[in-house]
Amino acid sequence: MKPIEVKRIAHIVLYVTDPEASAAWYGKVLGMEISARVKEGPYKGGIFLTFGVSDHDIALFPAPEGATQGKEFEHVGLQLAGETMADLQRAYAHLLANEVRIAEILDHGVSTGIYFYDPDGHMLEVLLQRTAHDDGQAIRQLRENGGQADPTALDPLHG
Repeated sequence: MKPIEVKRIAHIVLYVTDPEASAAWYGKVLGMEISARVKEGPYKGGIFLTFGVSDHDIALFPAPEGATQGKEFEHVGLQLAGETMADLQRAYAHLLANEVRIAEILDHGVSTGIYFYDPDGHMLEVLLQRTAHDDGQAIRQLRENGGQADPTALDPLHG
């Protein structure tokens, strides 16, 4: 038994220079909706965003003055709901159509991910999980391939 059983990442909170502008970007690029705005207190001006199921998946808080942007973590991985390479290709076309700055596309064996930046320089990844998690197969495969991360090409699929 593990001391703490974590089911999944519940949410992330990012410091951003302009929560309203960033919320608009996350809405346009990832289809997120605003679930709440912080009206009072130390996080006044913060915005909670949802993909439509959880109360919030990403929260955007005003960055303290002088904060270094986009360096708070390496990246956040967001698993696509779709399960085909065409779903990932459509996501890629959408990112390109919205002039999102792409960092790289990597094949991890168990998944393929598109790494990109938000307006404050935070790196995000949308990924297609190719190996199921349920039976431990993905853990075994990642262990066997030593955490493989090979650059790969991906053709955008429009429509």
